[in-house]
Amino acid sequence: MLFKSWKSHFYALLLHPSEAKVLLSWNNNNYNLPSVKTNQGIWLDNFQAIKNLMEQELGIAVNVLHYANYQIDKRKRKIQGIFVLEQQNLTETTKKHTWYDRVTLNNLPLADPQPKSIIQEYLLEIENKTLSELRPPWTKPGWFNEVCLWIEEELAKLGYQQLAPVEYIKSWSISCILKVKTTAGNIYFKQASTLPLFCNEPVVTTELANLFPQHIPTVISVDRQRHWMLLKDFGELIKGNVSLKVQQDIYCLLAQIQIKSIKEKDHLLNIGCLDRSLNCLQSQIEPLFNDKNVLSQLSTAEIEQLNSLTPHFQSLCSKLAGYNIPETLVHGDLHLGNVALRENSYLFFDWTDSCISHPFFDLFELFFERSPKSFLGHLTSFWQRKNQKYLRDTYLNQWLEFEPKARLLEAWNIAKPLCAVHHAVTYQHIINSLEPRSKQEFYNALPRFLREIMAVNEELNSISHNYN
Repeated sequence: MLFKSWKSHFYALLLHPSEAKVLLSWNNNNYNLPSVKTNQGIWLDNFQAIKNLMEQELGIAVNVLHYANYQIDKRKRKIQGIFVLEQQNLTETTKKHTWYDRVTLNNLPLADPQPKSIIQEYLLEIENKTLSELRPPWTKPGWFNEVCLWIEEELAKLGYQQLAPVEYIKSWSISCILKVKTTAGNIYFKQASTLPLFCNEPVVTTELANLFPQHIPTVISVDRQRHWMLLKDFGELIKGNVSLKVQQDIYCLLAQIQIKSIKEKDHLLNIGCLDRSLNCLQSQIEPLFNDKNVLSQLSTAEIEQLNSLTPHFQSLCSKLAGYNIPETLVHGDLHLGNVALRENSYLFFDWTDSCISHPFFDLFELFFERSPKSFLGHLTSFWQRKNQKYLRDTYLNQWLEFEPKARLLEAWNIAKPLCAVHHAVTYQHIINSLEPRSKQEFYNALPRFLREIMAVNEELNSISHNYN
């Protein structure tokens, strides 16, 4: 992702391919990491943009492993970061810079002292062979070249010719997505994390594509052990402001897939969709509201409020289970950015969070709206709420064979706060499984859902009054 009217300054922490050394440049009587500047704001997962800039500066092909440091100054509209790199081709050499080990580094004058401790930390890792166990595979040396070789071999088996080098689409703490142009069109590679609440996405996606071939990406190759998969082109991604009719069609289709998946529930559980039933959620509420990491961004008053609501949320799980709405396939991260249009048919992708749970938990974009900050924002919010109700009714009408409309609306109101709890549990497990530097990627996720829970407190009291 690129931000216009921003500026970025990135340092290259290029690791030596076989020794505990790092590349430094000499400029204005000081040593420093090689760096690049651009009049664009580059988001931390845009590895291809970083790669292109670094290769221009270094004069050699590199792979981007991860960021060691990434900071955003919104007031100044500036981004600064340190990205860890490796050489892509070990036969290439750079003449503009020199390799230094950790001992020599201690005696060198660095223009910017901040990177020095970070450099030493990474060199110590190499010397002691103590890479963090929380660091995902795609952030480690050799992974990218290994994947490129596997892609080349799989394309050859399929009879596809590769037309361009493999490119990064997105790489961050929970997944890495690559693209390669071939004679059969663009082919996409993905590996997702093996976090506690993530499924084995290649296996699950393959089976879902067998069940719903028109609406799930086509998997053309899989490495089950390494959680690697190659996918055919999705088509045109659904992004930005789309018409109400498009959204209506998407939510209708989602409900139909969920309803058809009811009879496949046991099978989906057997192949790797996680059991995140209401019973599971009920047992996760108290640990969620007592997790210090989860609550670190909340005030004391907010924490006390959440704790006071624990028994009520547990009761709501039982009440929601009392409606005749079967638990079934849930995408887990359903927003329009995970939907594409291919051959006049909508396709749902990114099934990392897929599970068996209450179907309404996929509708968080209809349950919760963004907070308006201006008059125009309030006006937009009014129409958003109006559209949300229309889309809600469109979705619920697909479930009329299970409950009458009045009871579906009752269940919808009960599901709203529990939807926020469900997604808060997801982010709890994600954030608790990340390296400290990566937690910023989800900085606002947990507070958002926890505050959504508290925002419907009055509604919870109303529901409790009506159903007790």
